[in-house]
Amino acid sequence: MIKPTSLRRRNVLLGELAVLLGASLAASVAAAEGLTEVRMVGFGGATNLPVWYALERGLFEKQGLKVTLERTPDSKEQIASMMAGKYQFATTAFDNIVAYAEGQGSAKYEDFDMVAILGVHSGLNSVVAAPAIKRWDDIKGKAVAVDAPTSGYATVLYQILLNRGLARDRDYKVLSVGGTSARVKALEEGTAQMAIISSPDDAQLRAAGYNVLADASVEVGEYQGSTYAVRRSYAQANERTVLAFIRAVRESHDAVFRNKADAIAVLKSRLRDLSDEQAETLYRRLIGPGGLNHRAAINMKGVATVLKLRSIYGGAQGTLPSPTKYIDRRYAE
Repeated sequence: MIKPTSLRRRNVLLGELAVLLGASLAASVAAAEGLTEVRMVGFGGATNLPVWYALERGLFEKQGLKVTLERTPDSKEQIASMMAGKYQFATTAFDNIVAYAEGQGSAKYEDFDMVAILGVHSGLNSVVAAPAIKRWDDIKGKAVAVDAPTSGYATVLYQILLNRGLARDRDYKVLSVGGTSARVKALEEGTAQMAIISSPDDAQLRAAGYNVLADASVEVGEYQGSTYAVRRSYAQANERTVLAFIRAVRESHDAVFRNKADAIAVLKSRLRDLSDEQAETLYRRLIGPGGLNHRAAINMKGVATVLKLRSIYGGAQGTLPSPTKYIDRRYAE
């Protein structure tokens, strides 16, 4: 009789083998098609729309790339995978890049060299609370869920709460759980009563009786949320690939703003539970204030906001260095 632990171990090994075989097959196909294979890692949510669009409409192939997109459970694993060379590109919060560059992330890397090369969106997130939390003061004595305590959108949530007179560790406790799906789970299971949630999960939670108390981008002003990132070392050694990636992503961002019906079709193909009305609402939010960045440009005013919040909550001593430490716009230019 096979023990449960042995069965689980076998299933894990089979899963890992399947991933390796899949990657090998993708590489073989890419080589046969004369394309350069690159792997990309990001979080879930509708802000992936430009990447989904580029994948489904052949914009990466048009630039000679074969791109695969995988989902990460949290920023710690994502950064570790990037630093290990498992992926070449990532969509990650700009705050994550700053945090790890300053040694304030969940792990330390002596050779950390990830930089933002393009912008995804300018803070498209909501503060969502459990049904019983109807006012800001209701969070007193309870827990808020974050990805990592000192990175990602945690600093945004701390500032929004502080604006209401609520201080971290004094009025509420912080629970580190991971990405959006993990924060949604924490709300649903009652282990946390508030979190920053991205779309469309925020709308789905609202429909289920949860309270959306604020739009994060409205609360903190202009904010550079997620960015397209790469390691400097990889970019320097693979400039043509990076330029091709940028051309495809820019064309995709332009197309999402220009081709509403086509963009909504891609949204519905990826988020299959969306009704026509929900897809329309979500699209309007994606192209509205705080939404996707035009031309995938980095929002420099939003960058300043991120650096300000990180200097307050990240444990840095004094003012952070110039944004050029965390951003490389030469390829985009």
